[in-house]
Amino acid sequence: MMTAPRNTLPIRMWLLAGVLMLAEFLLFDRMASRDHASLYPRWNDQIQYLTESYYAYDHMQAHGLAAGLKFAWDTPAVQGKLHNTCAVLIFWVAGSASRSAALSLNLLVFLAWQAALLFTIPRVTGSRVLAWMGFGLVLCAARSWSGEAGSAVDFRLDHGAMCLFGVTSCVALLTDGFRSKGWSLALGVAVGATLLERFLAGAYFAPIFVLLVIWLLCTKDRWPRLLNLLLAGGVAAALALPVFWVNREGILGYYWVGHVTGAESAARLLGFDLGQSAKFVIGHLGDLYLGAWFGWTVAGLTGLLLLLLACHPRKPAAGFAPGIFFFGLVFLLVPAVILTLHQQKSEAVLGVLVPGVVLLVLWLWQVLWSRIEFCPDPAWRRWLPALPALAALSAGGSYFVLHELQPSYSPEFRQSAVRVSQISDYIYARVRAGNLAAPSVGVDQIVDFIDGRILRLVCYERHKVWIPFGVHLPDSILAGPDEAVFFKLQATDFMILTDQMPGHGHWPYDQQMWRLYPQLKAWCDGHLRLVETFSVFGRDMSLYQRKDLP
Repeated sequence: MMTAPRNTLPIRMWLLAGVLMLAEFLLFDRMASRDHASLYPRWNDQIQYLTESYYAYDHMQAHGLAAGLKFAWDTPAVQGKLHNTCAVLIFWVAGSASRSAALSLNLLVFLAWQAALLFTIPRVTGSRVLAWMGFGLVLCAARSWSGEAGSAVDFRLDHGAMCLFGVTSCVALLTDGFRSKGWSLALGVAVGATLLERFLAGAYFAPIFVLLVIWLLCTKDRWPRLLNLLLAGGVAAALALPVFWVNREGILGYYWVGHVTGAESAARLLGFDLGQSAKFVIGHLGDLYLGAWFGWTVAGLTGLLLLLLACHPRKPAAGFAPGIFFFGLVFLLVPAVILTLHQQKSEAVLGVLVPGVVLLVLWLWQVLWSRIEFCPDPAWRRWLPALPALAALSAGGSYFVLHELQPSYSPEFRQSAVRVSQISDYIYARVRAGNLAAPSVGVDQIVDFIDGRILRLVCYERHKVWIPFGVHLPDSILAGPDEAVFFKLQATDFMILTDQMPGHGHWPYDQQMWRLYPQLKAWCDGHLRLVETFSVFGRDMSLYQRKDLP
């Protein structure tokens, strides 16, 4: 598929890359601390991973680093194991547990993807220019810097899985079509790490390995290459399968029951047919994850290469570069097909498609670049080969910097977020004053800014105290018997009631509670004390507490 390694980056270029990556890290860390870590943790999915990471950090503080890592690793998991374990190491290095330190893990994994491209592309293509173009191109991917769910400022697993998928795609290229035993073993490690980061990646890697077996069976030197592929699969299985087995009941319940057979699965279905599903995957890959800047950058750099090709003598065709093309297709199409066929839809998981797109773009650029015969005279022409790399770095760097420096939230959003923090602090103060051992907080709508789980995390981040808030309302996205709602309401110490909001609720639970609003309002007025009414995120809400609380 590819020739033996032909080129590497010199030390001075790695030093330059190190400086650029350090600048990326420092800017990201500063902006994440200022704009995101200072607010309540948005998007419910990251609540679990932050909570587990903070628990492990506290255990580390009491018993040492090794014990903290073991605590994190032994925590039951249904979606991924590696994220919170690595966060403990980040906290240890940083000297404290914080959201900004946790989010730095997302950027470190992204930098690993950039470094993997710099390491891999010269060896596969012989071109350092293409390596720098890949380095800049991934900075143009829109979702990472969007400040939305699944971006680099969301501590859920999806951004890390995307970057590790990118690293794995690079290692796959280095196997030389599985002729290299060493790189095949390294691929097994990369696949295993990606599986441990995001268990769902197994749904992509299983068919990828099947396709690789079929492909290798069609080659002349099939048996030694198949052996190396089996070695890669064996290493990945050795790393991931023990963890899958230990957590098998939780994984089965979450993915099979929660996403296929269960009642919540039915509530989440959008009812898409195959065409609508494909449009969802392709459309959101383009508009959310790649974005217009990515598209214009690809078009502009492709045009630049075509211009250079038109203005210079042409080399004989260097070949189709099948390695990059093949793995680009595999890493794009296999997960795309899986995500299209799956009935449930989520934009957050589409990031795994980005590495395949990046490889296919680099393949196109390699085909064009390999045909250009640069002339050393006159002297100014000697700088022309660097022009595409400089253009890619400029495009990626400017996109990254502009998105990091621009305000992440509108003044209205920030005002609402500050109000949420004030409500959280009030509840915390009342819990401490009332000496509540296990306070219960009810919310009549499923929102991502306040409930028992969110308050538990916010109190730790703001006050470094764990308060075991009970979660009774809501405890599911599903509606239950009306009498069960009022039974649970009797156990609440605090109740947050939505007086006005757009629409009538998204989930069945929301719709039920909106229907019951007159009865809920009457019950709260009769049995609880109204603390205050407030407006956040376009909703008018009322906070109630037990009458005997100070």
